[in-house]
Amino acid sequence: MSEPEAAPAPGPEDAPGPAGEAPPAAAPREEPANESERPGDAPAAGLPERRSEPPRQPVQPPVHPVAPPHQPLTPAQYQHQAQYYRQMAAQQRPVVLLPNPRWHRPDRSAPQLAVILAFAVAVFAAWSAFPGDGVGIGLALTGIALIAVPLVTSGEDLLPRLPGAVLVAALWSVAAVRDAGWVVALCALAAFVLTPLALAPQRRIGGTLIVMCMGWLEGIAESFKWAKRGRPSKDERDPGTMRMLWTAGITVCLLLVFGGLFAAADSAFADLVGSLLPDLDPAEVVLRLFLAAVLLPLVVTWIYAAVARPVWDAAEEREHRTVSRFELALPLGALNLLFVLFIGVQLRVYFGGEEYVDETNGLTFAEYARHGFWQLSVVAVLALAVIAIAAWLAPKRARGDRWTVRILLGLLALLSMTVVASATFRMYTYTETFGLTRLRVWIFTVEFWLAVLFALVLVGCWRLRAAWLPRAVLASGALTLLGLAAANPDALIARYNIEHEDELAQGLDLDYLGDLSADAAPALAGLPEEDRECLMHQQDYAPEDPEAPDDPRDLMAWNWGHQRAVDLAAGIGEPEPGCVVGFDAYRTDDEYYYDDSSEDPDDATAAAPVGEPGTFWHWDTCAMYDLAGVTEFFGTSAGGDRGVVADDPSQFAESLDPALGLGDRVLHCGYYGPGTRYLMVETYEWPTFDEALAGVAGMRSVDEAEGLYAVTDLAELDASTSGGYVAVLEGEMYQYTEVVDRYVTVVSLSDAATDVTARPVCYDLVAQSYQLAFDLG
Repeated sequence: MSEPEAAPAPGPEDAPGPAGEAPPAAAPREEPANESERPGDAPAAGLPERRSEPPRQPVQPPVHPVAPPHQPLTPAQYQHQAQYYRQMAAQQRPVVLLPNPRWHRPDRSAPQLAVILAFAVAVFAAWSAFPGDGVGIGLALTGIALIAVPLVTSGEDLLPRLPGAVLVAALWSVAAVRDAGWVVALCALAAFVLTPLALAPQRRIGGTLIVMCMGWLEGIAESFKWAKRGRPSKDERDPGTMRMLWTAGITVCLLLVFGGLFAAADSAFADLVGSLLPDLDPAEVVLRLFLAAVLLPLVVTWIYAAVARPVWDAAEEREHRTVSRFELALPLGALNLLFVLFIGVQLRVYFGGEEYVDETNGLTFAEYARHGFWQLSVVAVLALAVIAIAAWLAPKRARGDRWTVRILLGLLALLSMTVVASATFRMYTYTETFGLTRLRVWIFTVEFWLAVLFALVLVGCWRLRAAWLPRAVLASGALTLLGLAAANPDALIARYNIEHEDELAQGLDLDYLGDLSADAAPALAGLPEEDRECLMHQQDYAPEDPEAPDDPRDLMAWNWGHQRAVDLAAGIGEPEPGCVVGFDAYRTDDEYYYDDSSEDPDDATAAAPVGEPGTFWHWDTCAMYDLAGVTEFFGTSAGGDRGVVADDPSQFAESLDPALGLGDRVLHCGYYGPGTRYLMVETYEWPTFDEALAGVAGMRSVDEAEGLYAVTDLAELDASTSGGYVAVLEGEMYQYTEVVDRYVTVVSLSDAATDVTARPVCYDLVAQSYQLAFDLG
């Protein structure tokens, strides 16, 4: 490369010297190739001796003009080159970063009120949106502030943006109504994504997708410049500002002094103040301040987005390649025929009923329905993508082209709606057999939304204009989520399963009902009184002390669903002693259940200790187990919120009927951790080792026959064991059974890891059981 012609790089021969003096022969000047070999150039006048010089090979000019390494620069040459580079550096202009035209509004400055509100919303959100007891009205108020403050601050075009703002505010408000965490999370996530779109609406799908993918983050720098421009100069500051600060400070001091005295004088007032003020834990204060610092740029950016109204839509729609009518009709026509063929087969299956499915597939109708549901759902989603791509590539200039597009895409949309209906019917059939769950409710919701999308696409295909479609899709999704929240899905699940208990293949799962949120409390009224009392008193909304039924939750975590459940729990009776909601083997209607309130003493002998205190066959033995390994495995106390209670029916010994095939006697040690975490250690005694092995074989046969567990022989895992097996219910239950001498110990872990990490914990408990039985007798 060469330097600019206006200031060529000086070489050593360019240094000052006597006039007309030729450069030394030892250091001839190297002419650049592009100058010495120009066609038509004549030799320089006055230098005839150069004609006799042999031609030189062209050389590449050096990037930096320096003297050849064999000849150092003289001081004059060095000064000449240094002056040249200083001149070149002075001519270079600094790089200037141009402002983002999408966000740059130099004529706008932030009002002081807007900046103050931004700080207030960030601090309030940091302390109130996520209190320690769960989410509730604090998150709802934070979300409403995030949409209301920017709109009020912008002060322009409020009416066009009002419908979207109301929809987003309704999504944020779900946190104040529902207690189901999964419903609140879905609505809050949707509201977070839609809030910047409500503040700065986009008209086309490209701009809409950019905003949904957090494209508004590029405006953070301009937002703070906007906020900085609103700061008044020293001469413009209002002299009354300091007086306002003094007034606010005096107000706070008065409230602290008199409020503290009132709280000390009256306990009820102290409780009210305590519920309003958060606990000032230093570590929590630091974390909350950090959260406020993270939220502040978001709030400022959203406020400025409402003011600047950035647009990501293309200025004009670009021309793109379209396909011919034949290229569109052939693949879409073939796809439509395939859909028609599949729907015809489905109609035959549904009219044929369960007998037809059993004859052709060897499956029950519920199993057949579940088998193809996910595939049909994928088909529906892919059909949407095909319609979108085809509509973009379709020719629309000629009238025949437009009618071809309408017919082919409209027919595909109608057939896709039929596929969605088929998938929904399959899931409904499966639900009739196995009951309703949260996942199945969510599936029904998504299928409904897909049907709405196909209806919108059908309208768009007919009109061949879909500028309104992105906004309609988002609005329909938001309304679907609001409909889900309004339906109260947890209560719907409980009500459906209770009403259809006799129709469910596996009966009513009280353990699953116990995992539902407080929203399900009204639906639990349909349970028998004994089950209802037992179930509700084990929830977090049940009062620990009947004399003090007040809700201990933080005020910002309050929601209507939880409050209603608290009121219902306060009005029910006390549960029966020994009430446990969990796996079927340990429910209150099980053969192991003992009701110590029974008037017949013979009913209580089943759970009476078969040994004296100090022997192995007494409930006192349960307190002798070392649960350190289980505690580390659970990640929390193995005793949890119940622990070992001396007269708890889950810690007892009993004699067994030999006809049961479970030995002569058994010691049950149950430990209930927080939530659904559960540990049960059962030690059975047989007369001989061979009988113990036979008993374990019978227990294994029962577990394999149920079909719920994945059963593995213990010898495959550890060849040194005498006998036993491992039964795993993936993600829910790990049951370890081992024979040691004439004792069989069964260790059951629920709501924990079900992989190989559970085996060392179970092996340790088996060893402790055998050692205790050997020591205590």
